[in-house]
Amino acid sequence: MVDRVGRRALICGIMAEKNYHAACLLPANGAAQAQTAPVRVCVIDLGTNSFHTIIIDAYANGRFEVIDRFKEMVRLGRGITKHRLTEKVQRRAIRALKRIRQLSEGWHVEEFMAFATSAIREAENGGDFILRVRDETGIRVRTISGDFEARLIYQGIRRAVEMPEPSLIVDIGGGSTEFVVCTSDEVFFRCSQKIGAARMTQQFVTTDPVSKKEFRKLRAFYRRVLRDVFKAARAHGVKQIIGSSGTMENLAQVYLNAHGEPNRTIYQQTFEPQAFRETTKRIMASSTAEREAMPGIDAKRVDQVVAGAMLADVLLKDLDVAKLRISPHALREGMVVHFIEQNYERLEQQAPYANVRLRSVYEVGNRFQWEERHAQHVTALALLLFDVCRPLHGLGPKERELFEYAALLHDVGYHISRSSHHKHSLYLIKNADFRGFLPEEIDVMANVARYHRGALPKEKHPAYDRLTKEQQRLVWKMAALLRLAEGLDRSHFQNVRTLHAELDGKTLTLTLETKSDAQLELWGVRRSTDLFEATYKGTVVAKAQARHAAPVAEAPPAVEA
Repeated sequence: MVDRVGRRALICGIMAEKNYHAACLLPANGAAQAQTAPVRVCVIDLGTNSFHTIIIDAYANGRFEVIDRFKEMVRLGRGITKHRLTEKVQRRAIRALKRIRQLSEGWHVEEFMAFATSAIREAENGGDFILRVRDETGIRVRTISGDFEARLIYQGIRRAVEMPEPSLIVDIGGGSTEFVVCTSDEVFFRCSQKIGAARMTQQFVTTDPVSKKEFRKLRAFYRRVLRDVFKAARAHGVKQIIGSSGTMENLAQVYLNAHGEPNRTIYQQTFEPQAFRETTKRIMASSTAEREAMPGIDAKRVDQVVAGAMLADVLLKDLDVAKLRISPHALREGMVVHFIEQNYERLEQQAPYANVRLRSVYEVGNRFQWEERHAQHVTALALLLFDVCRPLHGLGPKERELFEYAALLHDVGYHISRSSHHKHSLYLIKNADFRGFLPEEIDVMANVARYHRGALPKEKHPAYDRLTKEQQRLVWKMAALLRLAEGLDRSHFQNVRTLHAELDGKTLTLTLETKSDAQLELWGVRRSTDLFEATYKGTVVAKAQARHAAPVAEAPPAVEA
């Protein structure tokens, strides 16, 4: 099969009656992916409440790296009188955009991409304002429709959240709310409704706390507007809601502060709908003063979060969903994806990694200036060993996936220092901004990478000691194989062109076909058998041969301190 390691390594496996045998064929060019200089882009989401900005490096392979991000609460929605943006709010917006421009110039931004949403597209003088922005800041703003906004939100979220089953994306903005019924691969329904939190507050809320009469009117209005959303969600069997953007993030943070797991962010939690409704009800019944005292609510959302909480509450009550999740990505990340798609000829190609987790691993590797050819080569060898040694470790596809990611990142510690780089790899992996991973998965990956060389796992090592017993067993089983794979590319020159691996009982025989003399690789294997022998009580035999020739060298099992 063609392995997922950058589509680089061809691994052929054969199950014999007595032995487990496989060969790993590696292309002569080392399979390094061509790298080109990134394009630095400033992406601006001109929303009804706030202007969100991210500065990114967009690469030719479709990935992007966030360099900086910030937001300003401009509150365009409050500056609309008789369907027109007032002079005061226009000046406030332009001041914010000038600050964005100044920051971007400090980051040497090459291009700007700015999209205007509900407030500007509905204002009678929205077009005049866009021209004024161009003249005074040099930033060209594009107004997008609600449907296109929903499409971009989906594009952003699908890169951060796995959606194998039908899900309902809900992005509560200030002026509008976008809904998408979808999976990671397909959109079944999408729409934009003018029921943003700021708009609903202005139309329905006059009391503090909000009166029951106003609640009944707002709830009835929501249900009338949401008929098509409910119909689509039920037709496709939606069992999960994915919330995005400020209002949903605030609601989740209030819940997390009261009931959640403190060692996880809102993006790493899975919320039970009925429990989450305790938070929405609490906010709905609160006064302004009480909300101001609630940790998790932005000061400038205190007045409108009630309307947002009621919208979330209606969705959770009326739809029979099993869970709620929050996405770290939303419209602005979708804008980045759109930019890359629209500029693929200039950027050379589309993103090669459809899997959120694998793409995140590659982004981290590139961020820390990894040696990609070596990482891919070692990973191909490591996965072969994992497959051949399955009778010994008994692990499945989930563990294999984590093992692959740990192998890819095992040497990122070189970014800090060559000395003790395995320890630096542990630190960088534990503190990197991964997407799609649970904290405990990152802990396992980090420890597997840490023990690809050096001392064996010990309880006196703090990061290892904090693992559960089951996680510690995983680290031993995986790191034992990663050590062998690392030894097989001790030179970092991808000398091994083909690896034949055979498991007979507890004896693992490795036969190397190499481009040149194999003594360094054989030495590397001899130095790397200690953890394998301690974990599996087995033996490793390594030998090398020229292609299509008899063995020319053999290395008996040995352990070197």
